[in-house]
Amino acid sequence: MITEAPNLASSSRALLLAWLALGLCVGCEESQPEPTGKGTSPNASIKPAPLASGEPELRPELTPKPFDGGVVGIPADSAGRLIIPDAGPPPPTPLRADEALAGDDITFRDSGGLTLAVEWAWDNADKSPSGMAANAEAIETLRDKTTPRMTVDLANAGRMRIGLDSVVFPLPPTTEIRSRLERLGHVVVWPNRRAYRGVPPGGMRALFAERRADATPLIKGKVTAKGKGNKLGFETTKAAVATTFGTLNIEQARVQGTTSGKLFCRFLVELVAADPNSEVCEAGLVPVAAQFSWKPRGGISLSVKSLTRRTDLPVSDMRVPPAGALVKPSELPPQTTGILLTQKDLSAMRRSEGEGISPGPDAPGEGLRAVNHSEGLRYVMLDGVPVAWVEPLSQTYIIGPAKSYYMLGWRDFLGANVTPSSKVALPARVLLGSEEVNPDAGATP
Repeated sequence: MITEAPNLASSSRALLLAWLALGLCVGCEESQPEPTGKGTSPNASIKPAPLASGEPELRPELTPKPFDGGVVGIPADSAGRLIIPDAGPPPPTPLRADEALAGDDITFRDSGGLTLAVEWAWDNADKSPSGMAANAEAIETLRDKTTPRMTVDLANAGRMRIGLDSVVFPLPPTTEIRSRLERLGHVVVWPNRRAYRGVPPGGMRALFAERRADATPLIKGKVTAKGKGNKLGFETTKAAVATTFGTLNIEQARVQGTTSGKLFCRFLVELVAADPNSEVCEAGLVPVAAQFSWKPRGGISLSVKSLTRRTDLPVSDMRVPPAGALVKPSELPPQTTGILLTQKDLSAMRRSEGEGISPGPDAPGEGLRAVNHSEGLRYVMLDGVPVAWVEPLSQTYIIGPAKSYYMLGWRDFLGANVTPSSKVALPARVLLGSEEVNPDAGATP
């Protein structure tokens, strides 16, 4: 028993030393606060590697190119202010023939603009046959009455209105053609302004030549500068626009403070089947004269007789489309008979009847039966006076001309198809084209 006591004492001392060592280790640890947030990203403690001494050598493909002197960034003026370029209006979009346009709700605060008095010139050089009791004064009055005249209003608000003032157009008098800068093409407005239809770009040629709204394919016309001039007190620029249909020689006045002259220019270049976006149509220019020369022959011209600055344009009446109007995409204003003059007007062309005139077997009892066997609308000319237009493959009966000899010819509005005049005794039935082409067209209805 006495021999085991040292072993127990030794074990107790060893156990006591172990507990003391454990307490010392626990007392050395610092207390850690409870986490109150998301903690710091592990990557936040990563320090960047030390920079290499000296400049690194770049690979050839990464070497920056030398500055070439071009424009960099946004330009500034001499005072250091940035110059922001004006993006300008978006390009105009073309009208469709079947398009019902949204209401034109533009605010017409600016009633300023221009009004142009425009006359077209036909080659009406025919004179009455010699020996006839022609009434020269009456004939001259009728020529003036049938001169194609238009009133063109150009509003600073970006609208154009063309009023057809003469009976000679293939559309009723007071019919309007309206346009707006942001759309290509035009709108035909009925005389009562209760209906309209869109005419796509390229439709003006067929509208005036054939009384249809078919769109002629347009091409980029070749523009050639023709120098400068002066008309109506304005400096003018002259240019030629050539296409496969012919050439338009156009003279335009530089009128300060106007931009809508571009709309009238578009109207004119469409007649020669040129793209209305032609460079010849510039802001600030207003057409004052135009000469059309067709291939292979023929032509027509127009001239602005007056140019008036306006501050009182009825711009509310120039909306495109008209306020409250119905769209009629497959129609045109109600057709007239095509007879341009009254019986009284026509009878005044002679002071008395001619002698020795024997009407043919197919002649009417009086006047003139005009039969058009061609495929285009044609005007009947008596002594250089347009007396009626006749639709293609159709006929019309004209009452009024006295029994006498006349110089009779045919033509279309634009002068691209002109039949030379010949001496004809009236009453008569006259033909354009061959009777064999469409025998029914000449039959009495």
